[in-house]
Amino acid sequence: MIEETSTQDIDRRIQMAAEAFQFLKNTTISERAEFMNAVADHIEALGEELLTVTHAETSLPLARLTGEKARTVGQWRSYAKAVAAGIYTEARIDLARPEKQKGDLRKYNVGIGPVVVFGASNFPYAFSTAGGDTASAIGAGCPVIIKAHPAHPQTSQIMADAITTVIKAFGWPEGIFSHITETSYEIGTYLTQHPDIRAVAFTGSFTGGKALFDIANRRKDPIPVFAEMGSINPVFAFQNLLETKAEALAKEYIGSLTLGVGQFCTNPGVFIALKGNPLDRFINALKEEIQEITPAKMLHEGIFESFEKNKSIAIEQPDVELIASVHTESTAGSAAAIKTRAKNFINNRVLSEEVFGPFGIVVEYETDEELMEIARQLKGQLTITIAATHEDVRDNGALITILKDKCGRLLFNGMPTGVEVVYGMQHGGPFPSTTDSRFTSVGPDAVKRFVRPICFQNWPDEFLPDELKNDNPLQISRMVDGIMNSESLKLQTT
Repeated sequence: MIEETSTQDIDRRIQMAAEAFQFLKNTTISERAEFMNAVADHIEALGEELLTVTHAETSLPLARLTGEKARTVGQWRSYAKAVAAGIYTEARIDLARPEKQKGDLRKYNVGIGPVVVFGASNFPYAFSTAGGDTASAIGAGCPVIIKAHPAHPQTSQIMADAITTVIKAFGWPEGIFSHITETSYEIGTYLTQHPDIRAVAFTGSFTGGKALFDIANRRKDPIPVFAEMGSINPVFAFQNLLETKAEALAKEYIGSLTLGVGQFCTNPGVFIALKGNPLDRFINALKEEIQEITPAKMLHEGIFESFEKNKSIAIEQPDVELIASVHTESTAGSAAAIKTRAKNFINNRVLSEEVFGPFGIVVEYETDEELMEIARQLKGQLTITIAATHEDVRDNGALITILKDKCGRLLFNGMPTGVEVVYGMQHGGPFPSTTDSRFTSVGPDAVKRFVRPICFQNWPDEFLPDELKNDNPLQISRMVDGIMNSESLKLQTT
């Protein structure tokens, strides 16, 4: 039940966002980029207080937080650079020709309107209040209303203050950014249903993301929900590689599996390999490696309880063998791994569900058909890793063709935890890992989620947006009659 005062406050904030959207429509890409760089500068200048507060709220190590803060600053700056370059305007100009019935056609992208962002708990900087979703939405020209994650309220407030300070310094409308600290699920529903909200960005559980997706699609005017909901991120290890580096691969795998107490959305929860001596060596090494992992406190009590519950459910499934488990009396997340046969993994859907935390399943197959069936029944994944030699890849072309349809990022060796904030990164995959596999939530291309195209037909040059004017005042790259260039158009105007 939402209190009336809460809905009144939210309505006021959304109205402010709707008004601020009209302001942002008239800002240039250079002005928005300047604003984004100023936010980056302000976050970068935040001192030890920020790190200390976040460490106390999340138990994340200071070194990890220092790196994540730098990544967050880098996100704002790299997205700003991309926005200023006009990449996401995708300006298209097809000049009038005698053979064309419609005459002069010009198209570019504009922001879609106010965006609701749900902060994530596992990345209190990079995927939360001042994270990539907020940066990319503002870069697209969309006001943001952030629903802060209750696991780190002080951190969220500090980051919100950084953004609002820049808004005041620029003299921009207050509604460019709003920070909502209400914790009820009903608030999330209310925000998603509000007729003035035009998109939602979410990082978290499948249950939460799918609920928002369903709410948005039941609206009279459905809106997009860009939800990143995690996955099991399987590793397919092939025989030639496993024979030569079983022990090294076990060390690499457990390092990735338990990084950050397993609280990464790209955590490799499943390891798949052929039954035999190389896999036995891998499992023995894995057992030894797990015993060396010191349990650590998880992000918050809810995540810990969910991890323990889901871990126990998986371990208690039929035809499952416990490889190793680190026991602790504390509330810290303790690593564990189990083994099962391919047929059991295929037939028991419980084993294909994500266990968010330091928990892995080793699946041993005996035939190529079992391996192909595992691939065919896989749900959509953020990542799939191929641990292989070149020969292994050549011998498994049909399998890899199937796996390409199952993920957003396909790795050749290495482990999937962590992302690079660059144009080439894809952090998003087929459902249920995300609700729209066409987009990424990491890298400058994240801006694409919050724009839509509009076409101008036969408009006088003086009334066109700068992105489409003949003299190209922004000096951006545009496609003119099918050819990319940044030149001015030498046309007579009337």
